[in-house]
Amino acid sequence: MKKTYVAAIAIAAAFGLVLAAVVALQGPTSSGQLSVMGTDPPVTSAGVSSATASYSSVYAHQAGSGMASGWTQVSGSGTIDLMASQGTAKTLATSQVSAASYDAFRFNIDSVEVVYQGQTYAATVASSTVSATSQSQVQVSSGSSAAAVIDLRTFVVNTATTSNPQFVFTASAEATSVPPQAASTISLSLGAVVDLSGQAWWSAFVSQTSTNLNVAATLSSSSMALQMQNSGSASAQVQEIIITPISASAYATSSLPASLDNSAVFAVSGSGAVQQSSAIQASSMFNSGATVTSGSSSTLNYSGDVVANSNLQSSGIVAGQEYIVTAIGANTYASTTVVAT
Repeated sequence: MKKTYVAAIAIAAAFGLVLAAVVALQGPTSSGQLSVMGTDPPVTSAGVSSATASYSSVYAHQAGSGMASGWTQVSGSGTIDLMASQGTAKTLATSQVSAASYDAFRFNIDSVEVVYQGQTYAATVASSTVSATSQSQVQVSSGSSAAAVIDLRTFVVNTATTSNPQFVFTASAEATSVPPQAASTISLSLGAVVDLSGQAWWSAFVSQTSTNLNVAATLSSSSMALQMQNSGSASAQVQEIIITPISASAYATSSLPASLDNSAVFAVSGSGAVQQSSAIQASSMFNSGATVTSGSSSTLNYSGDVVANSNLQSSGIVAGQEYIVTAIGANTYASTTVVAT
């Protein structure tokens, strides 16, 4: 019995030596620190003073893997101030990950709260998972730190009335790596907020991924034409057109109408077809849309009755009245004023 026991110990010891040798040959698994930052100056309905999104489940995607796999979770959850100033970025998640190149990021939007005319409302989240392909891969090396910034392009739209608002949150995103020199000079701890507006690399990224859409329009009770010229560096996606009488909702060029009540709303397909729809239908946009490439121009046409949505009644376009025509999409916002004929 004693010989058998000794033999068993010897076999176990030998197995342990073999396993240790295999591990030694393979080398230790290398890892580094990856931080994911987020920034989001949104386009909102006039009258919105605050918008906050709760997020969770932040993931980074290893380059070279299919998009159905290769996702690594990065620890972090919390809230994003959607109304933070341009260029202000917050660290959403940070943790040790395998040393590798990462080319995409995603996270969940769990809820959105909107403060409108002093009251707080829960918004419907149409974009519950936000994904962003990185313009430059993020290289995480063993024992070092690396960072990425996700630039959200969001809309907070009041699809109902000013007295009984119903907000919808939609978003798309682009991402980029933070240059190693820049990453070493900013705080990347979870929840840290930094100003990127003075960074040359950030300004270049924003310029490369932004559109500059100029629009002009003609409008009557039975037709609408929208002429578009894109002088930006990125292709513009025009997915929705909103026509609002100035008398119903005057607003600044940086905001949407206070409400889509009394507005005519159109959805734009990938083929450029324009179809009038309800405010709720159009609020689930960002599925297709007409593309206006950088440096090019295009025209969208609609023929048929142009009818404004209203809780009280439907109304047509009135000749001689001024209207604001707004074109929006995942990365696009532009508006113009037109007098109906």
